[in-house]
Amino acid sequence: MKNENRYALLFVYRHFFRMIGLLLFLVSNLAIGQINDKKQLTAADYPLWGKLGPQQLSDNSQWMSYSVRYESHQDTLFVRNSQTLKTHVFPKGKNGKFSKDDFFAYFSAANTLELVDLKTDQATVFHNVTDYLFTDDNRYLILTVHDEKQQKVVICETNGHSLKSIDSVLSFTWSTDQTMLGIITKSKKGTVAELVFLQEHFRQLKIAESQDENFEKITWSKNAKALSFYGSSLANPLNPTLYHFTIAQKKLGVFDSSRAEFPKGMHLSNDGAPVALSDDGKRVFMKICKNEVAVTATDTAMVWNTTDRQLYPERKQMENPVFYSVWWPKTNRYLQITDDVLSGMMLNGNQSVALLFDFEAYHPQFKENSDVTSWLLDLNTGQKQLFLKKHPGTDSAILASPGGGYFSYFKDGNWWVYNIAKATHTNITQNRAVFSEQPFVVQEDAEPFGLAGWSLEDKSLLLYDQFDLWEITPDGSSASRLTTGKQNSLVYRIALQEQAQRSASNYSGMTSACFNLNENLILRAHSADFTASGYYSWQRAAGLQSLVFEEKQINYLITSKKGNGYVYREETFEHSPALIFKSDAQAVPELISQSNSQQQKYLWSTAQSITYTNSSGTPLQGVLFYPTGYDPQKKYPMVVHIYQKQSQELHWYVYPSLHNTRGFNVRNLTTQGYFVLYPDIVYKEGQPGQSAVDCVLAATAAALLKASISPDRIGLIGHSFGGYETNFIIAHSNRFAAAVAGAGVADLTSFYLQLNGAAGKANYWRFEFQQFRMATSLFENKQGYLDNSPVLEAANVNTPLLSWSGDADPQVHYLQTVQFFMALRRLEKPCTMLLYPNEGHALAERMNQQHLTQQIERWFDRYLKKEVPVDLKSPPN
Repeated sequence: MKNENRYALLFVYRHFFRMIGLLLFLVSNLAIGQINDKKQLTAADYPLWGKLGPQQLSDNSQWMSYSVRYESHQDTLFVRNSQTLKTHVFPKGKNGKFSKDDFFAYFSAANTLELVDLKTDQATVFHNVTDYLFTDDNRYLILTVHDEKQQKVVICETNGHSLKSIDSVLSFTWSTDQTMLGIITKSKKGTVAELVFLQEHFRQLKIAESQDENFEKITWSKNAKALSFYGSSLANPLNPTLYHFTIAQKKLGVFDSSRAEFPKGMHLSNDGAPVALSDDGKRVFMKICKNEVAVTATDTAMVWNTTDRQLYPERKQMENPVFYSVWWPKTNRYLQITDDVLSGMMLNGNQSVALLFDFEAYHPQFKENSDVTSWLLDLNTGQKQLFLKKHPGTDSAILASPGGGYFSYFKDGNWWVYNIAKATHTNITQNRAVFSEQPFVVQEDAEPFGLAGWSLEDKSLLLYDQFDLWEITPDGSSASRLTTGKQNSLVYRIALQEQAQRSASNYSGMTSACFNLNENLILRAHSADFTASGYYSWQRAAGLQSLVFEEKQINYLITSKKGNGYVYREETFEHSPALIFKSDAQAVPELISQSNSQQQKYLWSTAQSITYTNSSGTPLQGVLFYPTGYDPQKKYPMVVHIYQKQSQELHWYVYPSLHNTRGFNVRNLTTQGYFVLYPDIVYKEGQPGQSAVDCVLAATAAALLKASISPDRIGLIGHSFGGYETNFIIAHSNRFAAAVAGAGVADLTSFYLQLNGAAGKANYWRFEFQQFRMATSLFENKQGYLDNSPVLEAANVNTPLLSWSGDADPQVHYLQTVQFFMALRRLEKPCTMLLYPNEGHALAERMNQQHLTQQIERWFDRYLKKEVPVDLKSPPN
C-alpha cells in the first residue's frame, strides 16, 4: 500500500510539473509573440514623439490645460476636466489661460484669440490680438489689439463682452494690484500719459500731455501709489526728462538735471530697463551716464599691460559705464549712489540703504568672479561705512531681506546676518550643520547649498544644508530643522517659487524670496541616489506630508489657487511622461493624460542603476541603459557617455530625435542596439584626466559584469569637459574601439592662457578654482599641466576619433579641437574632424544638429558594429 501510494503521488507530481512546463512554454511563446509583434524604431518614426507639458490648473481644480509639442511645430493644446475627463482639443493652440468662470482663452493662430465657454463649448473669436490677460481678481479680460492703423486696449468681461476700448495706445503698464492701468496714447495734440481706474467704471485721469516729447516706460511703485516715466524729445533724444506722479495728490513732479548737484558731463539714461521706484513710491532710482566725447584721434594699437586691473577686452566693455542716482520728488533731494570706484549697487528690502561694491579692489586676480569690498550707504543721511572687505563677488554671496532690516551673506562656510539698525554681524550657522560644499574639490570659496528666502516680517531665514531645510532667526538664537532628510537620505528643497513674494531685481542682486510659514509650503524631494522623487507639503503644526513620492521622475507640480487639488508629471526612462491629478494628498492618483501612446507598438529600452568603486575604494553610481529587445544570449556594443556626474539621469525620459545640440541621443542609440553607460566621476586635486580614466574604466568593468556586452565593441563619447576627458582617456587607455569628442580641450597650457567668452576673461579660474581642479597656476605645477594634456600623449592614441567643434565657440576655442586633430594627423592616427561654421559651444542650427547626430551614429556603427564604412559627409547647403 505504501508503494502504491508513493507511485500514485509520483504520477501526480509528474503530471503537475508537465502542466507547469506546458504553461510556462505557452506563456513564454505568448511573450515572444508579443515582442515579435513590436516594431523596431527608426529615424522616420522620431517625429511621432511629442513632449508633454502641464500648463495651468483652474481655480477650483476642475479643469487643467496641457500641451504636446512636436519637432514639426504642429503643437496641440488640451483642456481636460479632472472629474469627467471631457476634453477640448485645440490644434496649434498656444498660451492658454483660465478665468475663474469656466472660460478658457488661447491663441488659435497668430494674433487670433479664442475664448471658450467650457460649460457650453461656445467660442468667441477676437482678431488682431497680440496679448491678453485675465486680471488677478478675474473680473476682466484685457486684450491688446493691434491692427494696421493703431494699437488699442480693449477691456472685456471674462465672457468676452466688450466694456471699453482705448485707442491709439503706444504702451501701457499695470499697477501691481491690477486696479489701475498706466497708459500712453497718441492724440492730435501729441503724446498723453494717463491712468485708467478699473474699479471706478474705467475713469481716466490725464497725467501729462506734450507735443514735443514721447512718453515711455511707465513704472509703478509696489504699493501702487505712485508711478514714474520718461519723456524723450525729438530735439534731444539722448537726454530724457524724468517724471513722477503721486496718485493721491494728483501731483506731477519733474526732475531737473540742470541742478547744481547733478554731476557735470552726465545725463539721464533711459536705455535698457525702465526707472525703478521704492516700494512706497517716495524714491526714484535712475540711471545716469557720461556724455559722449567726440573722438579726435584713433589709437594705432590696443595697449595691454600686465599691471592693468582688467584685461583690455574687459575694459572695452566698461568704456561707457552706467551709474545710479536717487531722487526724492517730494523734497526734490538728489543723491548720486554709484561712481567709477563703487560701481555696483544692491538695495535693501525697503530701498532705504544701498550696498556699494568695489569690483576692482583686488585686481588683478584670477577667479571667475573677483573678490570685492563693499560699503554701506544710508540713503537718508548720505553716510557711508565699510561693510565687508574681500568677500566673494558672486551674485548669491549677499542677499537683502524682504522687510529691509537685514543683509545676509555667505562667508567662510557659514551664513552671516547683518542687522542694519544695530550695525552688527552675526554668524548664524556656526556649529549647527554643514551649509556648504566644495563641488570642484579645489574651490577656495566653499559654495552654499542655498538660501531659500525669509519668512514674513524678516522673522527668520530659510536655509539649506545637504539634505534639509532649516529655519534660523536673524540673531542666530533659534534654529530648527524643518525636514527629516538627513536620516532618510532625502534632499528637500522649496518647490514652487510662486509661493514666494519675490521683489524685483536689485541691480547687483535679488531681494530674498519671502514665504508665509503659516501656510502650506510645497517642497520637492528626491532620494540622495536619485532613484526616487516627489513632493511634500509642510505645515508648522503638522510637519511633512507626502503628496507623491515614487521611484520615478516626478516634476512640474501645479496647484490650484484654492489649494484643493494638484497635478504633476511622472516619467521614467522607459515610460513616457504622464499627467496625474490628485484632489488632495490622500486621494487616489488619477491619470489625466498619457503621452506617446504609440510607444507600445515599438521595442523599447530600459535603464538600471549600477554601483562600482574606483581604485581608491570610493563608492560610485552610474546608469546603464539597455538596448531594445535585449537578449542576454547575444553580445551587444556599448557607448560610454561621460561628463562629471550623471546618475541623476536615471529616470529622465529621453525623446528620440535627430536634432540634438551635441549630436548625442541615448534613446537613438538604444533603439539601434547599443548599451549606453552614464558613469559618475569623482576627482583628485591636480588629476582631472587620470581621475576620469580611473572612474570610467571601473564603471565599464562593472557594466561588463552586469550585462551581455561585447568587451571589444565599446565606444566613448563626451562634450566640453567630457570632450577633454574623452581626449585624455583614449591617450591613456586602449579600452575603447571608437570615440567622439565635442569641443574638447587638448592642451592645458594653451587653454590656460586663452581668453574665455564674450567677457574677455582669462581661463586661469577654470584650472585653479573650478572644473579642471588643478588648484595651482601653470607656473607652480608645470609638470601637472603637461601630464594632464592629451595632445602630448597623442602618440599613444589607437582609438579612432571623431572630433567636432563650432568655429564661434566662446567657451572652448575651436583651435583646441584643431590642435588635437593636427597631432593625430602628423602621427598618422585615425581621426575625422567636423568644424561647423558660425556655431557656438553647442549647435543651434537644426540642419547641423541633424548632420552631427547622423555622423556620430555612423561613426559608432562603423567601428562598434563593424558595418561597411560610411564616408562622413558635410551637411547640405
